This record gives sequence, C-alpha cells and structure tokens, in this order.
Amino acid sequence: MFQKIIKNFLFYSEFTENKSENTIKSLKKDLEQLEEYLKDNMIENFKDINSVDLRGFIVRLQKNRISKRSMSRKISSIRVFFRYLKDNNIIDKSLAELIVAPSFQVEIPEILSMDEIKKLREIIDTSKCNGIRDRLILEFLFSSGITPMELIMLSEGGIDLEKREAVVKNGKRIRVVFFSETAKKYLELYIEAKKLKYNEKYTKNIIFVNGAGTRLSDRSLRRLLVRYGKKAGIKKEVNPFIFRHTFGAYMLSHGMNINYLKELMGHRNLETTKIYQELIKKPTVLKNLNIN
Repeated sequence: MFQKIIKNFLFYSEFTENKSENTIKSLKKDLEQLEEYLKDNMIENFKDINSVDLRGFIVRLQKNRISKRSMSRKISSIRVFFRYLKDNNIIDKSLAELIVAPSFQVEIPEILSMDEIKKLREIIDTSKCNGIRDRLILEFLFSSGITPMELIMLSEGGIDLEKREAVVKNGKRIRVVFFSETAKKYLELYIEAKKLKYNEKYTKNIIFVNGAGTRLSDRSLRRLLVRYGKKAGIKKEVNPFIFRHTFGAYMLSHGMNINYLKELMGHRNLETTKIYQELIKKPTVLKNLNIN
C-alpha cells in the first residue's frame, strides 16, 4: 500500500506539478526512508500515523547526523506528501502543519481510561457470534498491544491457548505476544460460535471473520470500534491504535521494564516506546489507569 501511494504521488508531482527530475529523486528517497521507518514500527496504513510517529522518524534522521539542509529538505518532502494525502482523502487530517523544523511538536497519544474500557465491554452484546467476536477484538487489542493488521491476520495455528501466546507477523518479522485470561475465554467461545454459524466455511486459517465468513478487513475493524465508541458515549475516537497506546501506557505504569515493552510491542526504536514514559508522568493519566 505504501509503495503504490508513494508512486502515485511521485507521478502526480512529476506530470501535474511539473517538478524537476532532481526534485522527484529527492522526494522518492525521502519517502522511501519514511516508509522503512513506518514498517519498522509496525505501522501499515497512512491513516495510523500521528505526529508522534513523525517525530520518531526525525529523531532517527538526527541520529544519522544528517546536515541541516538535508533535514529541512526531508521535512519539506513530508509536508508536501501529507498535504497530498489529505487532498486525496487518503488520510482524514493533515499533519503537515504540525511539522516544525528541525523537529515536531510532541503529540502525546490518546489512551482509554479503565472506566472507558469498562463502558465498551458493557455495551457489546455477546449473545451472538459477531458480538463475541467484537468483545474478543477489544480484549485482544487491549491485553496484547498488537497492531490492527496483526490482529486481522491471526490464525488459530499461531495461538497457544494454554500459554496464552500468539505468534504475529509483520512483513518478515515475527514475534510472540501475550493475551489475557479474559481474551482466552472469548477466543474459545468465538471459535465454537464460528463453527456453528459458518459450518463448511469455517477455517482455522482465519480467526476474525466478517458476515460472509471471510477475513475481516482493516476498514471494517475500524468502523465497528468507532461505532462502539459512539454507542458507549466516549468522545475520543475509539480506533485500534488507541488500544495499543493504552496497552503501552498501562504496562509501563504497572512496572514493566521499558526495554521489554519495546520488544513486546515490536518497536525497533526505543524513542518510540519512550513516548509512553512521558505520557504516564501526567497524574490524570495515572488516575485513568487506576494508579494512585
């Protein structure tokens, strides 16, 4: 997806904006570096990017000791690219105006409070197969910290119920994450409900399915979480990554070592994980995470 969108942007820049050959080469190089950084940090969709992620990218560039001129050019490339994404409805809001050379304004990610998690649990009707699936999604995202793409790509073969472990894949990278006893409970219920509902369509290769019995899409996952968030009266946008951020903050606030959390979340850059250290310094955040 990244490569296709970047290719379309470069085509637009060259033939609609009439950018020079050298400019196109520079844009291509800068955006390929951004693509590599996003993949390293388990981000598979431009919609999932926030200014925290962009700040992490700049931190990586700074560690490579690039010149001020090169840094300014790369920031300019990102600004132009994100305006293109917004203008073409690829992302909902532009981050271009948040970019300030030589770094970014720090945007602390939103997280859910334990009360909001409770509200979401309470409004999901688990009397039917899809409701069990949706409760499992909530429990799995919150207790494992995996990305939305990792979630929808899960298979039963990658799950060890007794150890409560899941093997997740992101490109060529593979790691093991852990899930809660509650997630285990709903996983067992969901597998049995799927067998009854889908009969011959049931497959162990896909855990989360849609109404037709095929793999749940990233878009459908987002839509159902947003819907539940509104139904629960939560003013924040309830998306897959808010659970990942909540997981990171919750684990650090409960004493997890930051280097272990880095590995658990699949971050290659410790600077990305350190965002949660900054987050839990806020007394209101600790209160929301039930830390007194």
